[in-house]
Amino acid sequence: MNNYPQLHLLELINTLTIAQSTRDIEQRWRDTLVNIFNTANITSENTPIHLCQLGQDMRELLVPAFNNAHHYKLTKPAADTFSKDDKTFIDSLLELGRHFCSIQDALERGAAEERRRIARDLHDDVAARVLTLIHQLKDQENIELARSLLKSLRNAIYTLDTKTNTLITHALTDIRAELQDRLNTLGMQLIWFQSPNLAGLTFTPRQHINLQRILHEITTNVIRHANAHFINISIDLEDDQLHIQACDDGSGFDLGGCVPGKGINNIRTRVVELYGQVNWRIQNGCCVEIYFPVGPDHQTSEKH
Repeated sequence: MNNYPQLHLLELINTLTIAQSTRDIEQRWRDTLVNIFNTANITSENTPIHLCQLGQDMRELLVPAFNNAHHYKLTKPAADTFSKDDKTFIDSLLELGRHFCSIQDALERGAAEERRRIARDLHDDVAARVLTLIHQLKDQENIELARSLLKSLRNAIYTLDTKTNTLITHALTDIRAELQDRLNTLGMQLIWFQSPNLAGLTFTPRQHINLQRILHEITTNVIRHANAHFINISIDLEDDQLHIQACDDGSGFDLGGCVPGKGINNIRTRVVELYGQVNWRIQNGCCVEIYFPVGPDHQTSEKH
């Protein structure tokens, strides 16, 4: 397993929440396996399995597909093996992903009662287990991983409630704290400004979670690709439009020759859902600018 288990864990949670179809979910699961075990060869096998299985020589790891129609065979190169911890981690990730798939199904059916049941299950069962795990763990890295998982679970539970709004200033406080924790562990600086004009305005749950995921995705891209020392995030209100600017001092990239990957596409998808616009500007690093409408006149989209 490579050095980014926390990033892969949160990435799966983030991307499953915006998956558009069963096929999309399956592709994101396969991509996650490829990213986690980037030295292994992966093939699809026709027979379905329910749990991960280690091969006898420990060079093979069999992983179920979400659709239960087949499974993936991951094969390590010679002289390299999988561990029992690898199997345990992927089994846990699979169980978590299946919970999120059930959320997706419930949302598509528009079944309010089903959403409440799933939210209860996530809170009473999965979240409770993760909280117990935090108290049992002794390794600080695993503790932080479990805490991040618990926070993401709580965010998912929150988005199931489509009636409760939150103050934008409160939402931004939570988002800022999450980004600060991630960057502090890597020795990167977060520079943050938010306008006092935001006082009294509210987010719907979907606006809240989308902005959180967008800024998380931007931060992940900077951490992985930019070789930056800081991220400067500015949030202001302009003519009933929330204006977010996130800039770094990294190496940037060739915007004209760039083929958008999952990160950029995820950001665009979420901005579209917010009826907003997004632009990238490459100058002494990279700047991402996002606009989307906020206020009482722009909080009806979640009823549809």
